[in-house]
Amino acid sequence: MTTQPSDRLFRPVSPAAQAKGERVFCAAVALLLVLSEVFSSNIQNTLPTFSHVCRIALTVTAAVLLVAKSLLLTQWQTKQQALTAAALAAFAVFTTAYGRDQWFLFAVLLGIGAKDVDLRRVLQVYLAAAAGGLLAVQLLHTATPLVPYLYYCRNWDYGYGHYNGYGARLAGVFFAWGWLRWPRLRWWDWGGLAALAAYTLLVPGCRGAGIAMVLLLVLFLLQRALPAFFESRIWHGMALAAGLLSGRFEIWHHVFWGYPLYHPEQDGIPGWYHDAMPKAVTLLGGLATDGDEHHAIDNSFLAIPMNKGVLGAVVIGVIFLLLMWRLCQNRCTGETLFLTVILVYFLMENKCFLFSADPFILLLPAALFPAKGKPLPVVCPPVTRGYI
Repeated sequence: MTTQPSDRLFRPVSPAAQAKGERVFCAAVALLLVLSEVFSSNIQNTLPTFSHVCRIALTVTAAVLLVAKSLLLTQWQTKQQALTAAALAAFAVFTTAYGRDQWFLFAVLLGIGAKDVDLRRVLQVYLAAAAGGLLAVQLLHTATPLVPYLYYCRNWDYGYGHYNGYGARLAGVFFAWGWLRWPRLRWWDWGGLAALAAYTLLVPGCRGAGIAMVLLLVLFLLQRALPAFFESRIWHGMALAAGLLSGRFEIWHHVFWGYPLYHPEQDGIPGWYHDAMPKAVTLLGGLATDGDEHHAIDNSFLAIPMNKGVLGAVVIGVIFLLLMWRLCQNRCTGETLFLTVILVYFLMENKCFLFSADPFILLLPAALFPAKGKPLPVVCPPVTRGYI
């Protein structure tokens, strides 16, 4: 039997303190979504000083809340869990300083802070804040000069500097909605999700986000028609293999083999930048490829080794595979569907650590901090023999 270390960090956390930690975490989630949805829009160009002050305030407040929640209002069962969280946080701080990727730091802080919270309640806050911020920006973009149109690149920018920045935020709303409601989707859920997917594909023309939405709806239908298949070892093996093979073509051809990507007229980046890709892959990375704005590296499997190096790519890959393995082991069919789709989305976009595009960051505790003898901290109920 494991003995609790006699350390203040491992003292029992009361249910009241855990409830307070959940409220603190939800507040941090809302602040980060306001930061990404509203103050990462083109409002920065019309109200630069106000936006800058708000971005600093939101960033600092959210970081303080997440750190306080993790240190003071989270029950760490073992020293191994605490050391894992500390090591991951230290790596995220280094990456932020070295690779200029603040959203990876927040992804890690959110993942650590999500321990011991009700993910269903957090998703409700996420959906309200994300949808509200998105609608507010679109209203300001349409009806006022506060969120202007700035750039044209195959389509209008919808107040975010690039239409794919808009699509990423639409995808986040779609994923959170589907995740919260699966497997008890009603006709209005199907209609709303289908309408959002059609809008994303046909109006802003966000192919990556739209294709991911359509694929997820198809998987929902297939799971209903063939529930036994999605509980089988065949599906579990396919889901695990997807994590291993999804980035193979892009990384081999465009990074390690240095396959040239000549399309400067499409992404505004000269050809020499793409030719220099193999030189950008080092042990620690450092090339700035991530952020809350659109970037020309439209592929997470390229961006991660370029920004976080081989070391970071291996760490992130191992965590993802561990998460998928635990989900398969615990028959969390819903989450395996979502993570399979997010891999496809990552092939087309570089938004894997942008919280407003990827709510599945909240599953980090399921990979690294599962409580012994307790159900895996997920949203979708486990599926057994075709029944929920």
